[in-house]
Amino acid sequence: MKFTLRQVEVFLAVADCLHFGRAAERLHISQPTVSQEVARLERAVGLALLDRSRRTVTLTPAGRVMASEGRLLLDQAGSLIGKVLLHEDSRMNTARLVASPSVVNRLLPAVISQAETELPTLKIDDMSVETGAVSSTLAAEVADIGLGRFLDDLPGFRTETIADEPVYVAISRGHPAAGRPAVALRDLQDVPLLLWPREQHPRYYDFILAMCADRGLEPHVLMSPPRIVGSRLYLLSQGRAFSLVPGSTTGHLSGDVVAVPLQERATLPLEMQWRSDDRRPQLLALRDLIRAKGAELADRTRLGETAPTAP
Repeated sequence: MKFTLRQVEVFLAVADCLHFGRAAERLHISQPTVSQEVARLERAVGLALLDRSRRTVTLTPAGRVMASEGRLLLDQAGSLIGKVLLHEDSRMNTARLVASPSVVNRLLPAVISQAETELPTLKIDDMSVETGAVSSTLAAEVADIGLGRFLDDLPGFRTETIADEPVYVAISRGHPAAGRPAVALRDLQDVPLLLWPREQHPRYYDFILAMCADRGLEPHVLMSPPRIVGSRLYLLSQGRAFSLVPGSTTGHLSGDVVAVPLQERATLPLEMQWRSDDRRPQLLALRDLIRAKGAELADRTRLGETAPTAP
């Protein structure tokens, strides 16, 4: 039995469209070519995969199996090529890092600075993406290592928590809570919570609201763009909202906004994600360096060194 991945790809297009013409349009080839490739695949397996006896095209029982297994086959083929390409000369000494906004503030600069000394032959390309987009960027093979929070489960990838950062309340210097050594969330009923829309990162969003509920606050949520510490920071400085931020973000607030510890402590996980089959020596060393810097970050935030104290 001999068939090609291209024949499987063409068959899957027909299986999705149930129409030879539309499959040809999707693949940018002629309809006769589609028919020929599907016929060759059927001859190779010795079974009809499509029922052409009626005006509409339908899958035979064998065709349904071929459609299901064929998709897995193409996914595996793509994964195989990805593994091979990791060993291309240009990739052996290049690391592409993708990070969410809060990671860019402190951890990423520390990692890149240390890597210049410890891994001088490694070229690091870094990019920042909005909250919730780290895993999808990795899945698209645009990056090698992802750093963020509540990362998605991805087949073929490993995820590891490298630090647990304390949560702080970011609030206007003029708010009564700003002068306290710690603040209880239930005392912030008078001001809305500034938070990005749930669809941007459901797990992170739900964690924040559950944390509030556990501490006696059912906040009114004021929707924000992806980066809270950004164009909407004025809402915090003017006392029109408060936000909940990880310790590594607190040093990047404006002078009119202070970070106050929570009375009932909570933490946010800082996670690293990478392809489980990526064993390039330089990338192994970089991941160890990231772990070490993550541990340092956790120690400093635990001691309160990264967060300014409230006046």
